[in-house]
Amino acid sequence: MRFVLRVFVIVLAAALLLAGWDFSRFVARADRAVSPDPPVEAEAVASLTGASDARIISAVQLADSLDLPLLISGVNVDATPADIARVAKVDVDQIDCCVTLGKAAASTEGNGDEVADWARRNKVDRIIVVTSEYHMERALFELKRAMPEGHFIPHAVMTTKVRPADWYRDTSTAKTLIEEWIKYRLAGLRNAALNPESGT
Repeated sequence: MRFVLRVFVIVLAAALLLAGWDFSRFVARADRAVSPDPPVEAEAVASLTGASDARIISAVQLADSLDLPLLISGVNVDATPADIARVAKVDVDQIDCCVTLGKAAASTEGNGDEVADWARRNKVDRIIVVTSEYHMERALFELKRAMPEGHFIPHAVMTTKVRPADWYRDTSTAKTLIEEWIKYRLAGLRNAALNPESGT
């Protein structure tokens, strides 16, 4: 019995160390995403909605500055172009002319499917992706799953109270990062279960 208990403790400790190491790598990647590289040549912009309006504001400004079409994925079904214009602080004509409001997605997995469908219908495959720094890795994972032929260029927006590397200084940031890390790993497990041949 003692031997079994000892083995259990060792296995549990190893699992916790591995989880801690994996989480620290996830946080480091999110922290690097806070300062995105200048956007390279692209054909469109896609913004994934979330708790922060900063994603939409940044995407509208970016698409306008680069003169590119924009998809805002995961918009509330009741939202109108005027609502988006208010959030982005632009004239509604700017939204009407150049922005598609995607209302089919209710999750990051759904975002991937919605962006892929829109991109294929519009014959674009080089897309700047705008979302929160902590959300970028899972967003890219779901986009590549839904559209393997796509080339996705990350443009992260900082929406946590402190930088991800300083997560231990703020409870809400820590909670957000831990929850997102779990969701990211679960997405990988789901994909591996559904597509065992992919080796993911």
